[in-house]
Amino acid sequence: MSRILVIDDDAMILKMAGFLLKKQGHEAVTAANGSDGAAIAAGENPQMAFIDVEMPGKNGFETLADIKRACPSMPVFMMTGTLDDEVRRKAAELGALGCINKPLQAPQVIGALQKAGV
Repeated sequence: MSRILVIDDDAMILKMAGFLLKKQGHEAVTAANGSDGAAIAAGENPQMAFIDVEMPGKNGFETLADIKRACPSMPVFMMTGTLDDEVRRKAAELGALGCINKPLQAPQVIGALQKAGV
């Protein structure tokens, strides 16, 4: 069982991600904002992370940069309801392994886990 960090300001997304990850045999560790998520990543070293792009305070790209500084080899996927080429480009530039659409769908989450090798 892998520990997967999910960072999102939407409680329903955290709940859905936890459900989908549990069904795949993983444990979800959640954070409701980027600052808490980056601290969890640095302190608990989960096997991978899913980060929401649009959050108040520290946004997803700032959070991704913080996590990559602390845990450069951690696979990270960005999540967004507004996935476009600019989001993909910026995520890749900052070291994300990929992006998935919200609302979360099981095939996308499973694909991300497989791509990350988790």
